[in-house]
Amino acid sequence: MFIYVVIPGYNEEKYLGAVLKKVKQYSSNIVYVDDGSRDKSAQIARRYTDHVLVHESNLGKGAALRTACDYVFHTIKADAVVFMDADDQHDVAELPKFFDALKQGNQVVFGVRKFSPTTPMMKFLGNRLASVLLNVLFGRYIPDIPSGYKAMSKKAYAKLQWNSAGYEVETEIAVRVAKLRMPFSIIEIDAIYHDAEKGMTAIDAAHIARCLFQWRVGL
Repeated sequence: MFIYVVIPGYNEEKYLGAVLKKVKQYSSNIVYVDDGSRDKSAQIARRYTDHVLVHESNLGKGAALRTACDYVFHTIKADAVVFMDADDQHDVAELPKFFDALKQGNQVVFGVRKFSPTTPMMKFLGNRLASVLLNVLFGRYIPDIPSGYKAMSKKAYAKLQWNSAGYEVETEIAVRVAKLRMPFSIIEIDAIYHDAEKGMTAIDAAHIARCLFQWRVGL
């Protein structure tokens, strides 16, 4: 099975080199999407992969993932992708779990983080709220919806093609899986929190909650 690791990033030069170096221990099939960075992220990525896609301006994570998937599935002709974040908050050693799940025929695989007393409170509350609202509005419970560590096949992407450009993409993917009643599998993963201020803010969480209600009506 031809699987690519997809990593979107925006101003990620702090950790990107270390992340890509570790990923290459498990796969040389890497696509990095530089989403309009102002730092040297793209130059760093080119040391590790020939597949570096660059947005001239910052379009958002959802747009970066869409750019990567269109490239991977339509240009490279891969069978599946694994999404990872560029900030070193995912354990690269868990990549084989996603590869195996895809090879076993799973179309969608969600990485679900283990929560501990060290988990930032906003992340914990935002994650729980998204899952509860999804269950109430769409009748399906998917844990840790905001997690960026996930995988999908080409067939699944054809069904799930999202419209979201920003952080809400993770929630839209979960909504589409729920509405389509698509089967999915879950892999428990570790999370490493380097920068508590990064990622979803209270404003992002409110925006995602609003999107959930809108998608209930119109998606």
